[in-house]
Amino acid sequence: MNENNSYSEYAVEVHPTSAMRCRQIAVIGVTAVSLVMALMVYWVFLLLTVAGAVGCYLAYLSSNMEYETIFLDGTLEISAIYQKMRRKKKFQCDMKSVVGYHLGKKEDAVRLGKITRDYSSHVEGRRCCVMKVNTEKGEDVICFEPGKELEEILERKYRLLKA
Repeated sequence: MNENNSYSEYAVEVHPTSAMRCRQIAVIGVTAVSLVMALMVYWVFLLLTVAGAVGCYLAYLSSNMEYETIFLDGTLEISAIYQKMRRKKKFQCDMKSVVGYHLGKKEDAVRLGKITRDYSSHVEGRRCCVMKVNTEKGEDVICFEPGKELEEILERKYRLLKA
C-alpha cells in the first residue's frame, strides 16, 4: 500500500435483529388480512393490499443485506447492498469533518454520544468503529465495522482523533 494513497474496502452481512423480523412478519400479516378483507368484504381493502405488497417487497430486500465500507484517500463511504444486486449509498464523509472515533465495542463509545446511524452487522462481540462526524444537518454518530486495513489506516493517520 502506498503511504500517500489509502484504500480499504470491507463488507459485512447484516444479521436480522428481532425488531427487524417482527416488522417483516407484521407487514406480511397485514397484507394477508387485507387481501382476505378485499376479497370477502369490500374492495377498498385492495388499496391496503397493494401497499402491503410494496411493504413485503421492501421487507424481502432488507432480509438479505450487507454494508460495504470503502475508504479512499480520506473519504469514507458506506453503502447498503440489497440481495447482492442493488447498491444504495447510505453515508459519505471526509475525514476532515470527523470530530473523534473509537475502535472496539460500540457500547464502550459513550463519550462520543448516542449512535444515530448503525451500519454494523448487529452481531454481539464484533469490533466496531464509532465516529462522531460534523455534517450539513448537524452531528452524526455512526457505527460500522471497519476491517483490519481501515483500522490500521485510522491508527496510523488519524490517531489524534481517537476518543
